[in-house]
Amino acid sequence: FVVPLPLTPAFFQLMLGQSVSPLLGLPRPGDGVAGEFVGACAQMMSDVENGVGSLEDLANDPEWSRRYMQAPGEEPVPPAPFSVYGDAACFLESGTGGAPLCLGGESRGVDLSNVQEFVSLASEFWLHSGVEPQMVAFRRGLYDVLGSGAVYLWAFSPHELRRLFCGEDEVIWNEKELDEHIHCGGGYTKTSEQVRWLREEMLDMPQANRAKFLEFVTSCPRLPPGGLRDLKVSVHPDPAESFGLPRSRACAHRLFLPRYASREELAVQLHEAIWSSGGHHEQNLPP
Repeated sequence: FVVPLPLTPAFFQLMLGQSVSPLLGLPRPGDGVAGEFVGACAQMMSDVENGVGSLEDLANDPEWSRRYMQAPGEEPVPPAPFSVYGDAACFLESGTGGAPLCLGGESRGVDLSNVQEFVSLASEFWLHSGVEPQMVAFRRGLYDVLGSGAVYLWAFSPHELRRLFCGEDEVIWNEKELDEHIHCGGGYTKTSEQVRWLREEMLDMPQANRAKFLEFVTSCPRLPPGGLRDLKVSVHPDPAESFGLPRSRACAHRLFLPRYASREELAVQLHEAIWSSGGHHEQNLPP
């Protein structure tokens, strides 16, 4: 079973009781987590420590926002110095909200005189005091499920645990894997036109569509470590014998695919189904 959550290696470092560098553990632009300003400040202080520039020079750079707040692959953020972001921040968990990092933190602004303290307090909260109760509960949960066998998890590295728990970062498959590991039932065979069109469509899908397809069919947008071989996806004709959207039984990793008349029709309907759905996709259908 793959956990449909983007848990980070830092999470598993903390689970194993290891210390985590703020540069690795704090949220950064593009992570999809509130608090990216905290990570940007940590990176700036690291650059100061490593001699990239003085704090004043780096903070006053009009391109500061593009250096520290720019998410990879996204539209460029407007150029702005540190003060534009610092003036809107205070000593709170994410810089703009959440738990106070110190007494009166909600009314204490962030500037060059205290940004190092802000990073230190935020790191303590994000990587120690603020998450310790959740880490304790998570470890207890592992022992509840795995019993004494949970101790063997400590033999793995954080990156190995992330792969075991969360699956692969990229959804990768090829023609051979699709042919071997997309199973058929209910009247479909590997040579059925609709199944062949489905394999062709899956092969042509970009990463975003592949993840949405997996989420639609299995409720998780990631492949397990064994890839398609261990996922065991099966394709069946729609019992309703309709020509509407495909449906799925996520608990069984089963796709119900109508008998479309062309690959073009299949592509349009499949795209509509995977991008218009959300959450678990269970259907009360016969086995």
